[in-house]
Amino acid sequence: MNNRNLITALAIAALITVAVTTAGCTTNTSPTATPIASTETTIGNNTVFSSAAGFNITYPKTLKIDSTTNASVQVRIYVYLATNNTVDAVNVATEPVDPNATSLDYASYNIGKVNDYPNYKLLANNTTEISGKTSYTVVWQATVPVQTGTAASTVQNQTLEVMQTYVVNNNNGYVVTYKAIPSDYNTYLGLAQGIMSSFALT
Repeated sequence: MNNRNLITALAIAALITVAVTTAGCTTNTSPTATPIASTETTIGNNTVFSSAAGFNITYPKTLKIDSTTNASVQVRIYVYLATNNTVDAVNVATEPVDPNATSLDYASYNIGKVNDYPNYKLLANNTTEISGKTSYTVVWQATVPVQTGTAASTVQNQTLEVMQTYVVNNNNGYVVTYKAIPSDYNTYLGLAQGIMSSFALT
């Protein structure tokens, strides 16, 4: 998971912001989180990534990915779409949410965080459905800090266009994100939508 290039701390603290219910509640006496298992199965030209975090997603087997079993990391899988950069990508993040939270609640909370970014623009939003659950999709653009290398010193501000789908299931929030440099957004949009539409709750 070196150089995963998430928007720094999406960085995940904002792009796929963590409204983690346990935030600020950890201590040195907390037990170590149980790793979240995953499997990858190749079927024809595709790979199916199945996570014990409660989802499957399918992507072309030729694409490079990063994944983790670390339960404290929200991003479960990061699928690189471009061969010339590590910014254009689809990723899936999960986190626990309040038992009464809806997909719209979850989306609204996270959008409330990213609209503080410079040059933020909400481009589109609509209600969708995933595995029989109401979900919420937004498209936005903003200038955000992007890590372009493994060192913290490689963080620089960059304008990105982002599509995110939010859904809540079994007290977990899921966000499927496509992010790209604006000039690349339409280039990889079809590929990204194909991957995102394969996302299913398990």
